[in-house]
Formats: sequence, C-alpha cells, structure tokens
Amino acid sequence: MAFFYYLCPKFANKMRFYLFLLTVLLLPVLSACSSCDKQQTLVDSDYQTLLITQIQDCSRLYTAEYQIHKIITHDDVLRLQGQLTGENYDFELPMLGDRKIAIPMDATVKAYIDFSGFSEENVEREDDKITIILPDPKVTLTSSKIDHANIKKYVALLRSDFTDEELSSYERQGREAIIATIPELGIIESARQNAARVLVPMIKQLGYSERNITIAFRQNLDPQTVIERNKE
Repeated sequence: MAFFYYLCPKFANKMRFYLFLLTVLLLPVLSACSSCDKQQTLVDSDYQTLLITQIQDCSRLYTAEYQIHKIITHDDVLRLQGQLTGENYDFELPMLGDRKIAIPMDATVKAYIDFSGFSEENVEREDDKITIILPDPKVTLTSSKIDHANIKKYVALLRSDFTDEELSSYERQGREAIIATIPELGIIESARQNAARVLVPMIKQLGYSERNITIAFRQNLDPQTVIERNKE
C-alpha cells in the first residue's frame, strides 16, 4: 500500500508534464487554424471587393444596338379655318391641290447598363453560390439621319414647297415615333442577356462555378422608365 501511494504522485507529475507538452505542441496548430479562418474571410472579402471594382470599371456597358429604317409620311390638303359670327369653321380647299412627302430616316437605338453605382447591395452570396442583381438598362436613340437623296414628294402647282422648318418638324416626329416603338423591339431583354454574358466569365475567373452563378433582374420593369429622351 505504501508503494502505491509512492507511485501516484510520480504518475500525476508525469501526466501533468505530458499534458503541458501536448498543449505546447497543439498551440501552433490551433493558432494556424485560426489564421486560416481569418485568411479565408479576408480572401472572400477581397474577392468580393475585386468583383465589385471590376464591374464598376465597366461603367457604361453598351450591350445592344438596333439599326432602324423608317419612312416618315405626311399628306395635307390646304384648309381654311377661322371663326364667323361666333361659329368656328374649317374647310378643305381641294381645288388648290395637296402636298405629299415620304422621308426615309435611318436611326440607331442603343441599350446600356450603367455600373457606376454598382455596390455590395447588388451582390448576394450564400456558400459557393453568388447572385448578381443587375441595374436597370437604359435605352437611348443615339442618332438619326434623313436620306435626303431619296425623299419623295408631290406638291400641287398652287401650293408652296416644304420648308426646312417643316422637314425638321417631320424628322422630330419620326424620332418620337421610333422612341414610342422601343418597348416592342425587345432591346431591353437583349441588353440584359448580353450583360449576363459579359459578367459570367468575369465571375468564373474568381473561382465560381458557372452553375452557381445567377444574374437577376428587377421584375415588373416599366419600359417607359428606361427610355432616355434627348432634349433637342
């Protein structure tokens, strides 16, 4: 019994020594694991910052362009309008003849996405999945040109020719008519799809699998809100 009591203190001392030694050996490992977690968090944060910066660098990304050819027509008969004895009158004067004109116009409509305001709010991440919420596209009529060489017109003998001011007015009307048809062109959807084709390869370079990348758009978009009208 005395021998047993003699061994116990020595055994306890050895156990304390081994525990101390084990703690010393494991401390670098535990510290390394903690550093790995911090480094992984840092890497994820850096990747997201890099992604946002790259997308912001796209700034105004033109993703769709349509060439439109339109014939502007105008047909008028001289009218006599006024008021007599409190009554309005409005008469055609066909005997003086009419004027007709057909004006060919070529116009370019472009759609772009402005990434200058892109931020963390446009990025949603969950594990290895990422969703990019695209800003609304913008559509603008960038240019229009009258084909003066192919203008067709008829002016009766007793009528005056079309003036430059009238031609400019018809051109403005033609541009407005083209702008009014933009929602029917499908250019807004093309702009979104083409933007997605640009962004997906950029995101893949950061290590995301294509099947885990989602490009999302705002729902119930009113086409009239994305059309830019140039003031002329």
